Amino acid sequence: MAAKVSKLAQLHEMLTDMFMTNIEICKAEGIPMSAADMSVMVTFLKNNNITADVDDVKMQAIKDEFQDELEQARQKRAKELLSSIGDEGNISNVL
Repeated sequence: MAAKVSKLAQLHEMLTDMFMTNIEICKAEGIPMSAADMSVMVTFLKNNNITADVDDVKMQAIKDEFQDELEQARQKRAKELLSSIGDEGNISNVL
């Protein structure tokens, strides 16, 4: 006999609530969660195709930081190359 969709949805919600409660208790009391518990939760998330979107503000800040570093590295490398061929004043041709 197959379970009704409403019962499965209720079970799904109850499991989610239980997982959240366990996480909150572990965090509040500073108790490490067992690897088995974490594994069950990860499997639950995977089985339900749960993914995460990166926080756009934080991601943009990281992207900007790396972009700035990349640009500085490119300019430094261009200067080194121009210096090695004796054309230091003409960096705009390389960039």
